[in-house]
Amino acid sequence: MNSPLNNGAASTGNNVASIGAGTASIGVPFTIDTEVFFRNCNDFTARFPEQAARLGLNRQETALQCLQAVPPAYRLLQAKAKGMERTPTLSVNGSFVHSKYNPQEEARRILVSDFFQTAEVQSRCIFTGLGLGYLASQYIERFPAAEAVIVEADSNVFICFLASRRLDSFFRHRRLSLLIGIQPEEAASFLASTGWNSKILFKAPIFAEAYRQWYKTFFTLLERNKMKNSINAKTLERFGTLWLKNTVKNLGLLCSTAKVSCFKNAFSDAAAVVLAGGPSLTAHLEIVKKSSKGFIIIAVDTAMRACLRAGITPDFILSFDPQYWNYLHTAGLDTSKSILISEAAVFPAVLRQRYRAVFLSESSVPFARYLESKGEKQNGDDDCVLAAGGSVATTAWDFARYIGAKPVIMAGLDLAYPHKQTHFAGSTFEEAVHTRSTRVASAEQANFNSLYSAFPSLHQDYAGGTVLTDRRMLLYAWWFESTLAKYPEVKTFNLMPHGVFIPGMPTCTAEDFAGMTGGLPRAAIDERLETLIKNVYSQAFLDGCDARKRQLAASVKAMTESAAGLAAQAEKAEALCRRLAEYNEAGTPKNAHSGNGSCAREQAALITQLNKIDENIKNGFAKDLVAVLFFHDETGKDSDLQPIAAAENIYKRIRLMALQAHDIFKSRQVDIF
Repeated sequence: MNSPLNNGAASTGNNVASIGAGTASIGVPFTIDTEVFFRNCNDFTARFPEQAARLGLNRQETALQCLQAVPPAYRLLQAKAKGMERTPTLSVNGSFVHSKYNPQEEARRILVSDFFQTAEVQSRCIFTGLGLGYLASQYIERFPAAEAVIVEADSNVFICFLASRRLDSFFRHRRLSLLIGIQPEEAASFLASTGWNSKILFKAPIFAEAYRQWYKTFFTLLERNKMKNSINAKTLERFGTLWLKNTVKNLGLLCSTAKVSCFKNAFSDAAAVVLAGGPSLTAHLEIVKKSSKGFIIIAVDTAMRACLRAGITPDFILSFDPQYWNYLHTAGLDTSKSILISEAAVFPAVLRQRYRAVFLSESSVPFARYLESKGEKQNGDDDCVLAAGGSVATTAWDFARYIGAKPVIMAGLDLAYPHKQTHFAGSTFEEAVHTRSTRVASAEQANFNSLYSAFPSLHQDYAGGTVLTDRRMLLYAWWFESTLAKYPEVKTFNLMPHGVFIPGMPTCTAEDFAGMTGGLPRAAIDERLETLIKNVYSQAFLDGCDARKRQLAASVKAMTESAAGLAAQAEKAEALCRRLAEYNEAGTPKNAHSGNGSCAREQAALITQLNKIDENIKNGFAKDLVAVLFFHDETGKDSDLQPIAAAENIYKRIRLMALQAHDIFKSRQVDIF
């Protein structure tokens, strides 16, 4: 069957192709000028060469093939309103994407709607669905300085767009991003990396049934990212200063502690069991004890106490939380036969316990990574990053992947509250609840508070029913889902799961687990671990500790000075903002030169100074410091202020944070090393 885009009538003489023949009942046949189509393809290729090559639109021959391959369900038709003889509209599956009478007037009406009246949308807008681009084109024309991000999953729609009319001004827009015919994960990831919110997202109708699931997945991913950003912002607000204090307190130990890089693919011939801290762990421990002789055993810190009670000694303990309560999971326990995997910002007492050995991954805290980069590099240090999915269980799985283990069996991974339990029996949290319970503040009430403090909801479980979970737990489940899809070679099973169903992580029965082989006998695992420890903690490594301390001490001194400099820069910026505000409030501030020309020059000079300060902040150590301590204003307070007042408020927060950091660094300079 011929495509309606060419109708078998392509002409090499006049470069035109008739489309839509035989559709008089719904529109007048529209004529495509292939020369215009090719020029649009050239402009698209010049601006977005990689996308054009991927779609086959970078060469005339393949572009024409793409045009001719558009399915019959996509019809370019002449608009029916008077004077619209050369204005096309688009029909997909019999439904019009735009007005069939006047798509340009329709776009103008949308552009004056309430959605497009905010300053935020007028500076940046994300269009999901392009159609023939009437709305996006008018948006660009009306707001030439705005950023326009266009997501179009249907490449056939985009080809219709290129064939519709000359688009030279569209592709000349300086702040244009196109995401055409890519996977929803890629599109969502791009928006997450550039920043977005629902207030600037314009959704166009979806007419191609084949792409409804694409957009459903895409919007789901956006909501997940939104939730993730919200949780991350609150995490930064809550723990930013604590991360800083912990890292500074741990600096002395960091110089004498090796990185996890020595374990990279060290156990590619072995399987691993990851013991998480969910309520179902208690039922799993006996199964693991009976059948885990040939497995690497990796335990999160919350599970350590239960492991030892069950007679299980993990090969690795993972502990990353910066809080004191994290230390209580292992406090008083015999951890001398296990290897600790941690990072720089962990609660200091965790690193000071006795272990078989201690290894650190690269920190997830920006300024801590800055410190690490200033120290003397060990071999493989550039490849010692473990994923931080929000939970130590996600990091534990990634460590199993990092060491090359296959398969990976997760035990106690519920990410839910089966039977309204928050933790496994005998956990530190459970014991603390019962210890602190009184007649007016019962253990049951504490348990209720834990259950319903993070937006609880019911979600599908492995048995086909539902289980109680919450927003944080679902975020971890989504992390596993997306990460497992990224690493399909790391076969992962959930042992007798009682929690949230995770796509890509099938269930594993006790019988299945008993029949699995770990690949390596227990003696071989212990021997290899001992060899790795001896090789890394060699005499040469120990002899180099003093040199690493000197390097790090110099970096801490530089940080102290940088924090003071940042505070001074921010204070100067505050004064400049107040000066600018005077112009807005009174027209001409005190001590300003008279005359409109002079005032304009003074304002321009003030803005130039602010821009210079911004560059200094972004390009120095300050960016790492601010990344930790400065969190997004989720309350929306700053958005209610005038731009200059909001800017002054931001600089004030930076100044206070910098002063706080300076005091922390300075107080620890003498006694760290």
